Amino acid sequence: MRPIKVDQNDRPVQNARATKKKRVRNKKRSPNQASILTKLKSFSIPLNFKFWKSSTQKKRTSGKVKRRVAPSWGRFAVIGGSLAALAVLTGFVGYLMVRDAWISKTGIWLDEQRTAVIKGAGLVLAEVSVVGRNRTDASDLLAALQIDQGDNLVDFDPAEARLRVEKLGWVEEAAVMRKFPDEIFIRIQERRPFARWQMDGKTAVIDRKGVVVSRKTEAEFAHLPKVVGEGANEQAAELFDMLAEKPALFTRLQYAVRVRDRRWNLEFDNGVKVLLPEEGTVAAWTQLHELQQSRKILNKGVLAIDLRASDRMFVRLREGDAEFLRTADSGSS
Repeated sequence: MRPIKVDQNDRPVQNARATKKKRVRNKKRSPNQASILTKLKSFSIPLNFKFWKSSTQKKRTSGKVKRRVAPSWGRFAVIGGSLAALAVLTGFVGYLMVRDAWISKTGIWLDEQRTAVIKGAGLVLAEVSVVGRNRTDASDLLAALQIDQGDNLVDFDPAEARLRVEKLGWVEEAAVMRKFPDEIFIRIQERRPFARWQMDGKTAVIDRKGVVVSRKTEAEFAHLPKVVGEGANEQAAELFDMLAEKPALFTRLQYAVRVRDRRWNLEFDNGVKVLLPEEGTVAAWTQLHELQQSRKILNKGVLAIDLRASDRMFVRLREGDAEFLRTADSGSS
């Protein structure tokens, strides 16, 4: 493709009337006028040209003008006075607030308004549902929740309520939750009664871990084995697991006494007392079971059997039976 060239002959077509007027104007101008116009067009004024200088500028150039500086102490006095006035005003307002108890009254009023809004929305306790309760007293459970019917349910803390519920004797584990708009749901797992524990003349029901579940000794717990003494509640499960291996003897046990939190004394239903050693308890219990199976030792007027020695056994007879044995021995001699 050939490039397009533009020269003097290649110009757009102008308006004929405008071109004609221009020609007429050019014809009227004389040669002198044309030269003057050309000179004027070429004439320009420098941008930094100054036609005059004012008297003020001359004075400024001749010397430096000094400005008056206000003294600094006046400024500090104004600032200090403002701060002092603000402190006095703040103290006065605080005095009025303390005197008239504005803060407490405002807090009480806001709390009342908030409670009114919550109750208006129906977010108050109307029902408590419990799952897993068998022996736990209902009044104790409600007291542990620390909330009454119609109270604000929004401010109720389920986590703290769960801790209080789990402090109840029969409750081993608990779960507490809110069911909006008006219900509290509780799921509990109760402890199982394991034995009776006597301490300082008072008897309580304990679970397998030795935790006291009830201070009441109802007739329904009379069949439970009994332990006596300090630390007996914590060691009862270990003792009874061993005794249960010989059920014939275990069923005749009346109670077990913890001695100095080191060993056990067993007392059976016929009043016979058996002293178990501190170590080797299983072997001593097995030995007693064999004697009962072979010689019926618990049925022969025995008052106490001491198994604390590893190589021998001491038997204490009742007074009447001991006299009978001495008479029999002298007659045979």
